[in-house]
Amino acid sequence: MTPTLIVLSLLALGVAIVAVATRQPPSRPYEKRKEQDTAWGEPPTPDEQAADPFAHAPLPQPLNEPVREPERQA
Repeated sequence: MTPTLIVLSLLALGVAIVAVATRQPPSRPYEKRKEQDTAWGEPPTPDEQAADPFAHAPLPQPLNEPVREPERQA
């Protein structure tokens, strides 16, 4: 039983070393990050609509491609 405990402890130590070595620190401290409010649920303002070059673009039309027959298996 002792060899099993030694192997398990070495395995846990190896996993801990890999986890610490590959850990990515944040690019900026939490206090200096921008506010995370994206306002995804709010309607765009007139200024935002004017800045959108695709605001008045027509909707894409579906392609009318011919249906291909399945290839025969040899």
